[in-house]
Amino acid sequence: MHRIASRIAAGLGLVALLLLAGCGTARVAEAPKIQPRARMPWQTAIGEVQTNVANVHCTGVLVAPDTIATAAHCLFLETAKRPASPGEIVFRPNQGAIPALPPSRGIAIRALGGSIRGGHLRNEDVSKDWMLVQISPPVTAVQPIAVAGLTIDGMLQLIRSGNRLVVAGYGNGAYDSLKVKDDCRLYSQKELGLYPDDSWLQLDCVLRIGDSGGAIILLDGAGQPALIGLVAGIGKYKTKPLGLGVNASQLLPHLRPTISALPLGEMLSLN
Repeated sequence: MHRIASRIAAGLGLVALLLLAGCGTARVAEAPKIQPRARMPWQTAIGEVQTNVANVHCTGVLVAPDTIATAAHCLFLETAKRPASPGEIVFRPNQGAIPALPPSRGIAIRALGGSIRGGHLRNEDVSKDWMLVQISPPVTAVQPIAVAGLTIDGMLQLIRSGNRLVVAGYGNGAYDSLKVKDDCRLYSQKELGLYPDDSWLQLDCVLRIGDSGGAIILLDGAGQPALIGLVAGIGKYKTKPLGLGVNASQLLPHLRPTISALPLGEMLSLN
């Protein structure tokens, strides 16, 4: 009886090996990475972004293991004499918190909304203030934040149905520490008398220098995040301060695996 059981077990082992050989090894190699990432809170996917300007930083959001989203003007901050090269971009996920995660460095600009210099943003430039940076090494310990493709009316409808709006960034005053704001309200553009345009967002909370590139997120009832926007800067409507953001749906076409990374100079020449 023992011999029969041993033969059956050996036969099943051989069948399993044949099945794995027929399916290939790539899927098997990737499977173990899912478990540790699933246990990390969504905040760990947000990090501090350093460029070629000392003591000034932005915020970035991990949207794929090897890609972060941040503000385009972070390439050319107000005090910079030239745009930062991809290699000068350093992403530090979960900076200042536990667990400590190793930094990654930029290797290419995958996509760029526009060539914008830091400082005061014109309304017409806000929707262009985004970029996707390919990083190395990939961040495998953290689950990237899913990017949503929503209109402003769609966002407001989800908020009314119970989703919670939060904004997270590494703004000045809390250097090396992520600040999550849950008291921001998203305006419909009709409320502000603006021409309907879903490419950029207006919030009623004051954002800080350093929040640029930060995450504008909807959390569902289970606490699962969806990235609906990126912080672009600070604006004003009449006497009302505004937080300005880019609709994250603009990132979706550039997150397809078929999009190849382009050198920074080539990306800038497209604008």
